[in-house]
Amino acid sequence: MSTSDPDRPAQQPHPSGAVEYPALENPNPYVPVGYPAGVGFPPLPGYYPTYDPYRAVKPPGTNGNAIAALVSAIGGLLCCGPLGIVGLVFGVIAIRETKRTGQDGYGLALAGAIIGGLALAGTVMVVVLYLALMVSGWQLV
Repeated sequence: MSTSDPDRPAQQPHPSGAVEYPALENPNPYVPVGYPAGVGFPPLPGYYPTYDPYRAVKPPGTNGNAIAALVSAIGGLLCCGPLGIVGLVFGVIAIRETKRTGQDGYGLALAGAIIGGLALAGTVMVVVLYLALMVSGWQLV
C-alpha cells in the first residue's frame, strides 16, 4: 500500500539510512492536550491517599543529641570546663542526624555547637593566660 496519509508527517531520510519522524505535538497520549506538562490527571473526587509506603516517615519529637548539646554547651559556658567540648561534639553529631532524618532540633543542635565552641575557646584562652602569667613570674598580690 503506497497511499499517503495527509495527517501523518512525511518521513525524512537520515544519513545512516534510518527513518526519522518529526516530534508529535502530544508525546503522551494519556495526558490531554492543553494540560501543563508533568501534571497528569487531577485526583479522583473523594479519593485522598493517606499513606505512602515508599516515603520515609519523619521520626517524632526533638533529637536527643540536640538537647544534650545545648544543655552541655550552656553548662560548659557557665562552668568554663570541658563540657564545652561535649556540647560541641554533640552539636555536630545532632546537626548531621537532623539533616539526615528530618527530625526536629536542628536549631538546638546549631546553638549547642556554637555555644560549645565559644565555651571551648574561652576555656583555652583562660588556660593560656594562666600559663603565660605563671611563666612570666608575675604574681597577684
